[in-house]
Amino acid sequence: MVQDERVQMQIEQLKSANAEVRASAAGTLRDMGPAAQAAVPALVAALKDPDEIVREWVAYAIGAIGPGAVAAVPALIEALRDIDVNVRQWAASALGRIGPAAHTAVPALVDALHSASDTIRSTAANALGEIGPAAHMAVPALMGKLEDQDGVVRANSAFALGEMGPPAEASVPSLIRALKDNDRNVRIIATSALGKIGPAAIAAVPALAEALKNDSENVRLRVYAAGSLGKIGPKANAVVPALCEGLKDKDQAVRALAARSLGKMGTEARAAVPGLTKVLEDSDRDVRLLAASALLKVDPGVEAAIHTLVDGLKEKDEGVRILAAGALTEIGPDGKAAVPALTEALKDTDSQVRLNVAQALGQIGSAAEAAIPGLTEASQDSDAEVRAVASRALERIRGHI
Repeated sequence: MVQDERVQMQIEQLKSANAEVRASAAGTLRDMGPAAQAAVPALVAALKDPDEIVREWVAYAIGAIGPGAVAAVPALIEALRDIDVNVRQWAASALGRIGPAAHTAVPALVDALHSASDTIRSTAANALGEIGPAAHMAVPALMGKLEDQDGVVRANSAFALGEMGPPAEASVPSLIRALKDNDRNVRIIATSALGKIGPAAIAAVPALAEALKNDSENVRLRVYAAGSLGKIGPKANAVVPALCEGLKDKDQAVRALAARSLGKMGTEARAAVPGLTKVLEDSDRDVRLLAASALLKVDPGVEAAIHTLVDGLKEKDEGVRILAAGALTEIGPDGKAAVPALTEALKDTDSQVRLNVAQALGQIGSAAEAAIPGLTEASQDSDAEVRAVASRALERIRGHI
C-alpha cells in the first residue's frame, strides 16, 4: 500500500465510532511521522475528540509530524487548556517539536510554566527551548523557573535559556547561580547554556573556571565548562588561563576539549602556546593530536606540532589519520617539513585522508614543490573530490614557484 493511501485510511479511521480504532489510527499516524503531514487537518479536528485517550494520541501524532504540522498550532494552544493533564503535556511537547514556526504559542507556554503539574511545567520549558530565539519573550519566566522546586523543570529551563542564545543574556546571573544547584544535571545544563549565550556570558567566566578546576565535580560538567569557556572566547582575560588549567585535567575528555577550545580562538590564544606544547607529550593520542591542531591555529609553523600530526598520518586507526590530515590543512607555508609525509599520505586507502592531504599541500604552496609528482598522480584519483582538490593544489604550487 502506498504511503498516501495509508495516511488516508488512518484519516478515515479517525472518524470511527469506536474510540479504540480512533486512538489506533492516531498512533499509526504518529509512527509515520512527517510522512503523515496530509493528516494534519484531520488531527486538528480530532483534538476535540470526546475521548481523552484519543486526544492524547492525536497530540502525540501532531508532534511526530514536526514542523510540517504548523497549521495545528492554534489548536494545540487551545489544547494546552484541556481538562486532561496528559493531553496538555502532549500538546506542549508537540508545539516544541514544531519548533520556531510555533512562536505564536509562546505566551500560552509561558502560562503553562505556572501549572501545578511538574510534568506540564517541565514540558513547557523544553518546548520553549525547542522554539529557540523566537521565544525570547519567555526569558524572564524561565529565569524564575531556575528556582522551581522540581529538578527537571530547573534543568529544562536552563536548556531553554541556552537554546535562545544571546537573546537570553539577561539570564546570565541566574544561570551562574544554577551552577551551584544541588542537582548535578541542572549544573551541567546551566554550564552548557552559558556557552551557548556566548561572549555575552562573560560574567560567568570565573564560575566556569572554578567548575573546570573542581576535581570532585562530574567529568561531563568539566567538559562542558571547557567548551563554554571556549565559546565565550578570549576577550575575557581569564578564559585562556582557565583553559590552560583544563589541559592538565586528569580526564582525557576535559584535556581534549580544552585544547580544541583554545584552537578555535586562533592567535588570540597565543598565551596558551607553552601549555599546548607540553600537551604534545600527553599520554593520550587524541589529546596530542588536538593539541597539535590547536597549536597550528594559535601559532602556525610550530615544528613540534607538525611532527605530532605527521606521526598521526601513520596511525593504523583511520579516524586518527583523518583527524591528523584535517589538522594539517591549517599548516600554511611554514609546513615544508611535513611535505615528504604528506606526499606519502596521498596514497592512503581513505579518500578523506587523501583529500585533506592534498589540500594541506596546496596550502603550503611553493615549498611543496617536491609533491608535484604525487599530486599529479592524485589528480587522477578514483575519487572526484580528491581529483579536484589535487588539481587545485597543483595550480597553487606551480603559481608560486
